[in-house]
Amino acid sequence: MSSRKRFGKKRFAAPSGKSIFVISLFIFVICIIISMQIISRGLTPAIIEISETKTEEFATRAINMAVRFAEGYDFSDVLNITYDNEGHVATYNWNQNVVSEINRVATDRVEEFFLHMNRGDPISYDYSLHEPYNYSDGAEDRAAQDPTLIEVPLGEITGNAVLANLGPKIPINLELVGAVRTNIKRETEPLGINGSWVSLYVNVEADVQIIIPYITDVTTVQTEIYIDSGAIMGDVPDFYGGGGDGPSIAVPKDDIKNEEGVQEDLSDE
Repeated sequence: MSSRKRFGKKRFAAPSGKSIFVISLFIFVICIIISMQIISRGLTPAIIEISETKTEEFATRAINMAVRFAEGYDFSDVLNITYDNEGHVATYNWNQNVVSEINRVATDRVEEFFLHMNRGDPISYDYSLHEPYNYSDGAEDRAAQDPTLIEVPLGEITGNAVLANLGPKIPINLELVGAVRTNIKRETEPLGINGSWVSLYVNVEADVQIIIPYITDVTTVQTEIYIDSGAIMGDVPDFYGGGGDGPSIAVPKDDIKNEEGVQEDLSDE
């Protein structure tokens, strides 16, 4: 009698608790990564749009901070005016010490402004419409006082205008860099006979760029800040032709007669 081999179903052992934990952890991590990618792609357009608006705002504020001190200078501080022995204006040119100080202080103030912005210090207003608000240390008040902290609703990832404001707000901190260039310029207009009306301005260009969380394009804002103006009068000539566009202005006849009478008296002597 031949022996028969009995084949039974192979029994698999149940996975151990450690294996279940590792598999669950792996699936959880994959889900988190996919969720973060979906959230990032959904929020990126809104963050970039807000960042571009913020860069222009920061550039404008940087200019205001840079040239605010220039309001303390007047016409005589910025220009060196020399006179001849008769008290007429001989030459006028820039006071290089003052011009260098304006350029140097403007650069320092912009760097200080960006430092305070990146630290999250609140913006101070010269003529505030309301009394200063006492902020708490909570997250909600922190977003209200920090100009570089923005909050984007989670509903933005849906791309739906109705759902855009729904869901918790995700705080995002912006990091910005910038530079400023200043140049003192003057505009001269004719005033009377041989006179000029000189107006002084500070030409300021500010470049601002947000580098965190996304690198944005450099935003450049340019403006001119008025400093002061004044009249510079030269010597008035005895004869003025007006450039050929009008009648000539000559010395009065009475003065000519007096001069001729003096010459006759001298000849008689």
